Amino acid sequence: MSLLLPVDDNGNSLPVLGFDPLGTQKVTVSSSSERIPAALDDDIQLVTLIATGPCRFEIGDNAVTADRNASPFLYPGIYVDVPLRRSEQHVAFIAEADDCIAYVIGRR
Repeated sequence: MSLLLPVDDNGNSLPVLGFDPLGTQKVTVSSSSERIPAALDDDIQLVTLIATGPCRFEIGDNAVTADRNASPFLYPGIYVDVPLRRSEQHVAFIAEADDCIAYVIGRR
């Protein structure tokens, strides 16, 4: 039995990672940089990010902070998949304007 993976616009197969069971973290995003409550497990390969409002994010170690001017922008309601490198186990967010909620979903 073969397994057909989804393909991109060029016809290349896309690997599919499952969601980490009970692996979603929720953080209130405000005008100061906030990190997710707990470090991501070592076997998490990428994270899916989504927020209810416009904000910025950074991924890094336990001292990571998001910057309102220099960090990548996360549009509200748009899922973004971000691969993790070694020692990246934390995600920080900062609100662009009003407070919002962000979700970090671990993928294995």
